[in-house]
Amino acid sequence: MNRKLVLSLVLAVSALAAACAPSAPPAAPAAPALNAPADIAALNAAREGFMKGYEAGDAEAIGNLYTKDAISESNNQPSLKGRDAIVASLKGMFEQVTVKTVLTAEDTKTLGNVGVDTGRYAVIVTPKAGATPYTNEGRYMVVYVKDADGQWRVWRDMDNAIGSPRPAPAADAAAGKAK
Repeated sequence: MNRKLVLSLVLAVSALAAACAPSAPPAAPAAPALNAPADIAALNAAREGFMKGYEAGDAEAIGNLYTKDAISESNNQPSLKGRDAIVASLKGMFEQVTVKTVLTAEDTKTLGNVGVDTGRYAVIVTPKAGATPYTNEGRYMVVYVKDADGQWRVWRDMDNAIGSPRPAPAADAAAGKAK
């Protein structure tokens, strides 16, 4: 009985000592991935998706590249707040014109769940009413976030045209009559 008591006492003291021993500090969280190749490839694919969507006149496909709370700030236009507003604006535009867009990235970076893509754009806009096509060039900046579903989507975008804004279509028509 003495032996059982000593054995029980040794086991109890060992368990108590193990419970009171300082535990190893928790591991530091992993640093967010910087420019992970898969993330950069996803942003490059999104840029291609924009160009294809514009060329196809597909407002819904372009809209799916945005977060629900996205804000789009296009040159000389009011800010569009939310995916629905962006899609509605694109649908209205595509009813009037076709657009060929070329986006040329100059710098694409990611850090964790945030990415930034900057570069230059060139567009050829062809009015469906038969007016003369026109071009526009400028710079863009797009801020992406990795959505809960793992997809990279545009959270904010802004473009900045080079040169003066193009006159309104009514001004074009009046100028044509004056010639």
